[in-house]
Amino acid sequence: MKKLFIIFFIISVISTSKAQIAKIFANEFPDSASSRYGIMGDYDINSNAITNSFTTKFYTGGYIDNDLKNSVLNRIKNNNRIGGNVNSSFYAAFKLNSLGHQKNMSIFFSVRNRAHFDASFSKDLFNIGFYGNSEYAGKTADLSNFNLNLIRYQQIQVGIFSSKLDNAARWGIGVSLLKGEQYLNILAKKAELFTSADGQYINLNTELSIAMSDTAHKGIGAFNGYGASMDLFFEAPFQTRLGNSKISVSVSDIGAIRFNKQTETLNEDSAFHYSGIKIKSIYDLQNSTFGSKAKDSVINSVAPFKKHFYSATLPSVLNFAFETQFNKHFHLIEGIRYVFNGNYNLLIYLNGNFYLNSKFILSTTFGYGGYGTYNYGLGVSAKLIKNFVIYAGSNNIEGFIVPKKTTGQGAYISLIKKFK
Repeated sequence: MKKLFIIFFIISVISTSKAQIAKIFANEFPDSASSRYGIMGDYDINSNAITNSFTTKFYTGGYIDNDLKNSVLNRIKNNNRIGGNVNSSFYAAFKLNSLGHQKNMSIFFSVRNRAHFDASFSKDLFNIGFYGNSEYAGKTADLSNFNLNLIRYQQIQVGIFSSKLDNAARWGIGVSLLKGEQYLNILAKKAELFTSADGQYINLNTELSIAMSDTAHKGIGAFNGYGASMDLFFEAPFQTRLGNSKISVSVSDIGAIRFNKQTETLNEDSAFHYSGIKIKSIYDLQNSTFGSKAKDSVINSVAPFKKHFYSATLPSVLNFAFETQFNKHFHLIEGIRYVFNGNYNLLIYLNGNFYLNSKFILSTTFGYGGYGTYNYGLGVSAKLIKNFVIYAGSNNIEGFIVPKKTTGQGAYISLIKKFK
């Protein structure tokens, strides 16, 4: 039983590699560029309880000692969360002289490889997974409301963007075709584990559902499903006493992927009793009863999986921001961000951009919420030779500075080539 709960965490952590809204419309297509090409990559992982040191040890396979486990236990609450993203992409954008009798229109294309995971879990689940169930002798551990989501997919996107409309308001729309690579969803609305006082048996009372894409086909080449999604963006500028301001709102990844008929699903609402395996003789250990086929038969009899098509909704992202250009040296953004279908808490953030000169911009970020608690970011934008621009930084730089005391880390980098 202990191994079962550890598997939940393994699935989560091995899948991670900036859980932020892609500002593809607002930042990557300035009015001055006739065309732009770029490559981008980012990753992030954050939690309200799991420390960076614990995550690193878990991922690399190092020994997790009591100090590491206790550092998490001191932070853990009744309801906990962890989540992360890995993204890489290439895009190209071209400014058109006119389109549908509209000037200042741009068209863009992008190809992306994406992965997302998130999980919510109880304090008792962590204890069972990493300390065992001995301390629950004669007690019931509450593992309810456990939820894990993992999705990997590839994306081909095409879109249109207007840089001038109604006094310089901007809008954009992108549509995508999606290839489903991997999917896993586990939801235990109710899960109560009772351990007898003498440790002779356990009872598990659970209401459980699982959906898992074809495990025989893995990797980026796996075609286990197909789908579509849409991104929307709108930005409206106006004047304030503090300077030029604007409000922007975007919603990305509105869509779903339909995974094929090899997808395995389980819906179970049952109580299980387990008192171990009785062995009359040591020779029984060599019996085929303990083979893999017998093991699969036992699993299927207790929790039978069915294969059929399954539709998975993407974790879509809402971003709302208010921006003000106070002067030529300082630009401030205040915003909120929320991820639907992702065990995510509302993120409130401040982003200050300091224009050091015509070529360098220093960016600092402070936020609260998301998968973690406090978030601190630092980034830089630099104009290089021959119209190259590089963006690099982290929205959770604290994870690299004090990994034993923080729970989030991440990094992003993009290289842009623009043609005037």
